[in-house]
Amino acid sequence: MSVAKKTFLGGSFLSVSEVVNQACAMVRNIILARFLTKEDFGIAALLALILTLFEMTGKMALSQQLIQSKYGDEPAYVDSIHFTQLVLGAVSSLLILMCAWPLAHFVTGPQYISSLLLLGLIPLINGLNHLEVYRRTRKLSYGPVVLAEMIPQVLTTVAAWPLTVYFKDYRAVLWLLLGKSLLSIVITHLLADRRFTPRYHRDWLIESLKFGWPLLLAGFIQMGNFQGDSMVVAARYTLAQLGEYSVALTMAMTPSVALLRISHSIALPLLSEVQGDLAKITERYARYVEIMAFLSCAATLGMLFCGEQVIILFYGTKYTGVGSLACLLTAAQGIRIIRGATVGVTMAKSDTVNILMANVWRLSGLALAALVGWLQASMAWFALTAFVGEVIALVFTTVKLHKQHAIPPMVTIKPTLLATICVLVAAILHRIVPIGTALWWNWPLLILALISGFAVFMFFLLPMRFACIGFILKLNTRLGSPLPQSWLSANTQI
Repeated sequence: MSVAKKTFLGGSFLSVSEVVNQACAMVRNIILARFLTKEDFGIAALLALILTLFEMTGKMALSQQLIQSKYGDEPAYVDSIHFTQLVLGAVSSLLILMCAWPLAHFVTGPQYISSLLLLGLIPLINGLNHLEVYRRTRKLSYGPVVLAEMIPQVLTTVAAWPLTVYFKDYRAVLWLLLGKSLLSIVITHLLADRRFTPRYHRDWLIESLKFGWPLLLAGFIQMGNFQGDSMVVAARYTLAQLGEYSVALTMAMTPSVALLRISHSIALPLLSEVQGDLAKITERYARYVEIMAFLSCAATLGMLFCGEQVIILFYGTKYTGVGSLACLLTAAQGIRIIRGATVGVTMAKSDTVNILMANVWRLSGLALAALVGWLQASMAWFALTAFVGEVIALVFTTVKLHKQHAIPPMVTIKPTLLATICVLVAAILHRIVPIGTALWWNWPLLILALISGFAVFMFFLLPMRFACIGFILKLNTRLGSPLPQSWLSANTQI
């Protein structure tokens, strides 16, 4: 089998796996939110937040180090990476255990200290994962890593309902987190070809830390960008309000996370292929950012018209009214989706400093969120602070793309403005027209808004129109020309 075919099949396999993993996470959240009280769901969200804050192994990207290093196939190097992983897991666990008492007294409550102590075991357990499954992707063998990630997701999703019914409180989440970690250990070791023998190697440990410390720093910055507002809510608002905010944030982030992961896996090789040709990379980046801008617009419109109904359908009537907050948060995530295109082109140019500095500028939103939390203002203001932070980061990276890589700013600005105008017009009309958020009329209105938005993009972005019609022409030819070729050709001249 050729390398190209292996890459295509592997990419398809990974994309399906990502969809399954995201779906499982969504289903677990729905089960927990429906069966737990808002307060318990808030505690569950806080436990996950604390674990994400202190966990270091993922932020250091040890599995990626194993993939990219020229020593990745050497057993001694793999043993050294396992040693580093185990040490980082132990340090993370120790930090949680040390902070359990103050966290329990100042954030959650003294009655939760035993849960925090149990939570502290999870990073240490994760440090025992066998990274052999990731090493095998160097040979374009993606099956083991897909199984290692997907099986724990599926099994913990199956166990979510029985555990929630049995415990009837936040402890169900704690045991799901523990179960997922234990399952990962078992599966990665079963799929490994080599023994798990962590060993200290000074030179490779130093190399690993040199590679990983910028990523660790970037990971904490990302944590502040995407979960910082949740931390402020946890510290200054009630647990019930934290539960509501977690539901809204989950609904807002799910489409953006899926779109960014899938689009990056497709766009990065295409952009990297022409990284030395300014005209070609600018052209491909333009199509990429135009598509991402329309997807951003579509995601925000979907939450604007139907978010309230979807939340009530999935999470129950106790979360009535959360749809408006989810819509505002989705608008901020919409800018993040567009910014994902800038991340793709800067990665293709190997300009990781641009990405890091854009994330630093994104922290401006967290500073504003801290002010909102101190004032204990409406949680809708958190969405505004996130939106401001994303816009500032997008402006920074757009300017840097022009200064360092000669990519014109209007390539990014024009589709971003089109998406913003489409959403604003739809929001104003939705506000004026007296249609309740729970009425079924919102669904045909959403379809109408999406068609109108697509028409606007096709009218103002001629290259996007030509690319779309070109695709239709090829598809029309393969289907035996059910549409007149003369009609399609004429439309390319409009």
